[in-house]
Amino acid sequence: MSTCEESKRQLYEGIIEGRPIPELETILWDAVVAYQNQPLRTLSGLEFSYTVKHKKNGEYSGELLVSRKETSKTLTRSSVMLAFHKVLEQIEVTEKDGTVLFTPPSYKGPKAIGPIFGISYIFSLFLALGLIKTADRNIRKDNQI
Repeated sequence: MSTCEESKRQLYEGIIEGRPIPELETILWDAVVAYQNQPLRTLSGLEFSYTVKHKKNGEYSGELLVSRKETSKTLTRSSVMLAFHKVLEQIEVTEKDGTVLFTPPSYKGPKAIGPIFGISYIFSLFLALGLIKTADRNIRKDNQI
C-alpha cells in the first residue's frame, strides 16, 4: 500500500472511530504531507501540485506552495484546517448490519465549503483524499491518485 493510500486509510479510520479533533488534524496533516507532489486538478480543470515548505531545522512548516504557474501560491495549514472542520461537520458515519459506512458530503464547488483562502486547491485535495465528493463524477475521477 502506498504512503498516500495508507494516509487516507488512517484518516478514514480516525473519523469513523471518532478520534479527538487535535488527533484528526494531525492525521490530516500527515496525509497532506504524503500527497505533496501528486498531480491534482482544480474543479475547473487546472493542473497543479504542491509541496510543504520546510523550516530551517528541517521540519515541515505550516505552508503549502502550490505550483500551477511560474509564480507559486502559498496556502497555510490554518486554511486547510478551517476547511477540514467545515467538511468534518458534514461527514456522516453510520452503521448498517454491522458495517460502518463513511459518507463524505457532496458539494457543488469549492465555495460551497466556505470563503476560505485557496479553497479551490484545498477542495481538489479533499476530493483526492475522499473527504468530499461532487456531482461531477469526471472531476472526481481525475482527482483520484
